[in-house]
Amino acid sequence: MITRLSDRAASRAVLVGVHSYAGDGGLAQLPAVERNIAALRDALCDKQVWGLAESDCQALGPEVNPGAVMTAIDHAVRQATDTLLVYYAGHGLLHPDRSTDLHLALHDSNDHQMWRSVPYVHIRDEVRAAHRRKGLKCAIVLDCCFSGAAVEGGMGRPEALLQRVSDIDGVCVLTSSAATELAFSPPDEELSVFTGALLGLLRSGLPEAGPVLDFGTLHACLQQELGARDQPQHPQLGTHNSGERIAIFRNSAYLPRTDTGRGPEAPLPTEPLFGRDRELRELAALTASDPGVLVLHGPPGVGKSALAAELYRRLTAESDTRPVVLLDNLTDATEVARAVASAPHALFLVTSRSSLTEVAAHRYALTPLELGHAVAMLQDLSGLAGHDAELTEIARLLSCFPLALRPVAARLRRTPPDLLLDAMRESERPLQHLHSDDNEVRKAFAVSYDVLTEPQKQVLHDCACHPGPDFDRYSASALSRMPPGICGLMLVELVDAGLLQRADGRYAFHDLYRSYSRLTPDEEALRRTWLYQHLRRALRDARRDDAWKAWRGAALSELRATARVAREDVWHLATELSCEVADALREEQQFAEAKEEADIAYRYAAGLRDGRAIVRARGCLALLGEVTRPGQVPPGQGPPGQRPPGHVPAVRKELAKELDHAAQAAGVLAEPPAERGRRLMYLAERALAAGLVEEAMRYQADASVLLEETSDADLLAECLVGQAALAIYTRQHTQAAEFAQEAARLLDEQDDQEGAAHAYATVAEALRKSGELGPAARYSRLALDRFTLVDDPAALGYALRLAAKIAWAQGGHSEARRLMQKAQEVHRVSGAEEGPSTRAIAHPSRSHSAEWSEPERPPLFKQ
Repeated sequence: MITRLSDRAASRAVLVGVHSYAGDGGLAQLPAVERNIAALRDALCDKQVWGLAESDCQALGPEVNPGAVMTAIDHAVRQATDTLLVYYAGHGLLHPDRSTDLHLALHDSNDHQMWRSVPYVHIRDEVRAAHRRKGLKCAIVLDCCFSGAAVEGGMGRPEALLQRVSDIDGVCVLTSSAATELAFSPPDEELSVFTGALLGLLRSGLPEAGPVLDFGTLHACLQQELGARDQPQHPQLGTHNSGERIAIFRNSAYLPRTDTGRGPEAPLPTEPLFGRDRELRELAALTASDPGVLVLHGPPGVGKSALAAELYRRLTAESDTRPVVLLDNLTDATEVARAVASAPHALFLVTSRSSLTEVAAHRYALTPLELGHAVAMLQDLSGLAGHDAELTEIARLLSCFPLALRPVAARLRRTPPDLLLDAMRESERPLQHLHSDDNEVRKAFAVSYDVLTEPQKQVLHDCACHPGPDFDRYSASALSRMPPGICGLMLVELVDAGLLQRADGRYAFHDLYRSYSRLTPDEEALRRTWLYQHLRRALRDARRDDAWKAWRGAALSELRATARVAREDVWHLATELSCEVADALREEQQFAEAKEEADIAYRYAAGLRDGRAIVRARGCLALLGEVTRPGQVPPGQGPPGQRPPGHVPAVRKELAKELDHAAQAAGVLAEPPAERGRRLMYLAERALAAGLVEEAMRYQADASVLLEETSDADLLAECLVGQAALAIYTRQHTQAAEFAQEAARLLDEQDDQEGAAHAYATVAEALRKSGELGPAARYSRLALDRFTLVDDPAALGYALRLAAKIAWAQGGHSEARRLMQKAQEVHRVSGAEEGPSTRAIAHPSRSHSAEWSEPERPPLFKQ
């Protein structure tokens, strides 16, 4: 890997060392810190190490105040155009009320007056802004821990250390110790332990490293050296946006190659490759055409670095005359431009998470391993033989990403695969209970996520709850409530960031990434509801719009997955959506899949005992050639609305056929939705009069769907209350109450007292029959209140009798008698008839109540 040394003329450094403290502050003196500053400044200004000009490397001692420290950093930011280094050595303090807030102690600081120290967050924000505004590479080095040392020479106490220390975009933060450790500065040593080890590395260099030492390499060496001491320290490195590749030190042990003319050779990843033979052949063919720059791009963790390193080895082994340069994990196209300008005849192999479209280059998109190769990788690295089924499922859960497969393979050396698989299935994220592995994967994703804009992050999170294998920009728009055009731009940018994959205008998550991008369950349920509504509308549009017909064919996998999850969510129109999907599969001539979907829809509706949905699903099965429904109810069993079709006489079958033709004709007429809804309601009344309850429910349901798309609230309310009546007759009392409640709400909003009174009476009747007497009494009172305001004695008498029935069932016999006496008085005074039947109450229009009088009801309606 070739890493560029920061331009010393365009870089600046600020070194802060506080070695002496006021006697009343309770902080120990740190004489080694004074020597740290002098030695580090000498190294930074040494041309053999970096060569920074002395005027560009400002050193601050203990006499400074917080304002002076921030002013010095601000001044360095203004002058630098390449790299900024900020170093602090001294005592670290934790805020007494916020245990994760780090403060850097100055001369008069103490544990209780935080305003006397420099809040680390101020430095963090300043550096973040410098990177964002100017594109500076930024490195922060902290040689400190917390006050209250437990042993002599300690620079702090072992409490929760710097949980947010690396919360900066586009920089690296190197700390001297881990969260629960001390950073040591023994009084008998020249320098503090951490800074002494750092400067020792600079003096001796690393023979196996490249021409420069980046912070990633330094951290690995420091962690190994300091972790082996009697009093160990474990330095931590927090990076974003390839911050670990910042390099401000030359490698004094590096010996450049001079025999091939290729320039310095980079240290390469040594991880073995699995299943990349095809990719290597294709990349070799690309390099044979001498592209100048070859960009190998793909999502984090897919194995770009290892593949590029193997290709580099093969190319350099085959030719001693052709310069080959490997630039790994680049995020900035300008770095490629600089490198190409410095070696115009070289072949540059570049790996990046984005496709670097600004660069003139050949591009190769790397995808995860094939499933068989991923299983072979798990078996090889774990030493397991067999267990193909468990390892296959583990590989699928990890989306076949080498980044996740390697640590899991290590776990499999000591964990039975069936136990590990169960733990992965039971977690929100497959690596959730493997904490260190989970953190590594999360960190890899965070690098790409942190550079996204807020709208991009929103789209990413919203689309993560999509239940299907892929989706288009219209589905993404429904999930995110963002216009489709703008949402499409966000999706393209997410593909370029390596967080989505795209094919034929459709987008997909790798399942491993999806598990790290989820919202809360409630938020996801809401967004899925928006998606269900969008897909239901789109399926209807596909019947008459050629553009949507083409969409339907590409979206069938998405549609089936969404219908399945809609049933799991118990969405109130889940059966409707499933039947729409079955119809779409039928029209696409996928008959087996259509029958399977319709059968599932029927069994789902039957399980809920939802008569309306049962009728819809049976109609869908009938179109597919099903003579009887699956799991046929034996003759004479089940509610009237669910009796087998063989019990309908031949004459009724002919009538049903006639009505269906009329309904289909209503669907193709060029009339407004409200008029088509009226026609279907009329057909429902005809079917009801003929005893065709199921057909009546289907027509009424179709009418309701049409009327939902209009602004005619009165007509929709009448339709809903008709559905409620049908549900009462088929003993679907809970469903009936829901329909009538919605109708009452609409009529109340229209200030239609009479219509609302009829609807509330229907709710009360349904609840009474379902045994929910408390709510029934409440709704009967609402009906009485409204009937009292309108001049309809017959309806008022009915409502009083209904309230009396409910009171009697509740044990309120005296109240029931009072209500019945009042009903009789209304009848006596007004001379009105006894009042409408339950069905007439359920039809506010009452236009057909006379011809549907009680004695003329078909046998199916007898109660």
